[in-house]
Amino acid sequence: MRRVHPLFSLICGAQAMDISKDTTAISEPTGQPVSTWSEEWKEECEARAILAMSKEQRDAFFNGRKDADGKPIDRGVVGVRGVKAAEEIRATMERLLTATGR
Repeated sequence: MRRVHPLFSLICGAQAMDISKDTTAISEPTGQPVSTWSEEWKEECEARAILAMSKEQRDAFFNGRKDADGKPIDRGVVGVRGVKAAEEIRATMERLLTATGR
């Protein structure tokens, strides 16, 4: 019997999600199957989304933004998660670029 999440179609405006299916995808850097619920997949998706940003957007994402008076509008990844987290994201971005030949 299929189990369907009843709120998925209401929230996402899509067909109801079948949560009994296998939730794996192929990781681009490794070429191996990975669970779409895993931290590895989350990090890969985040890196892919950041790579789709313009250079200006990426800079704001990592370093935050300031208003005309120099007051912070938001802190960015470095301010929220720290330098190490930003470096890990950048490393994942590099692995994706290498794997896709860009």
